[in-house]
Amino acid sequence: MFNINKIIIFIFISLIYLNPTQNMQSSDQSYITGDDGVIRMPVNILGHVKYPGTYLVYDRIDILSLFSTAGGYLKGSDLKNIKIIHKDGKKTNVNVQKIIKNGFDQDGVYSIKPHDTIIIEQKVMSRLFTSSSLPAIILGILNIALTLERTSDSN
Repeated sequence: MFNINKIIIFIFISLIYLNPTQNMQSSDQSYITGDDGVIRMPVNILGHVKYPGTYLVYDRIDILSLFSTAGGYLKGSDLKNIKIIHKDGKKTNVNVQKIIKNGFDQDGVYSIKPHDTIIIEQKVMSRLFTSSSLPAIILGILNIALTLERTSDSN
C-alpha cells in the first residue's frame, strides 16, 4: 500500500513538471515574430474573396495588399461597403472602390490591427444571378407566357 502511494505521488508530480501546455504559446498573441525576424499579426479575411481565411500579415498593411494576400476580391464584390470588425467589437466601413479610383489619402488610410476581421460581401444582384435559380425561374415564366400567347393566337 505504501509503494502505491509513492507511485501515485511520483506520477502526480511528474505530470505537473512535464505539463506540455506550459511551453505552448497563446493563440491570442497580437504580434508574432517569425524566424526571419519579421513581425506579423493575424488577420481574418472573410466573404467574397478567392481564398478567405486567417493570414499572418505584416504590421501597417494596407487594405488593398490585404485583399491581394487573400487572392483578390471576386467579381461582384461590394467594394463600396467593406466592413472591418476590430477585436474590441468596433466596426468600420470602408469604400475601397473610392480608394482604388482616387488613391490613398489621409481619410482613406484604415488601420488594420491584430485579430481584425475584414468582410467583403457580394452585391445583391450578383448574388441573385450567381447563387440562385432566379434566371431559370424568369426564363421559365417567359417561356410559359410565350407558349400561352402562341396557343391563344392559333385558336
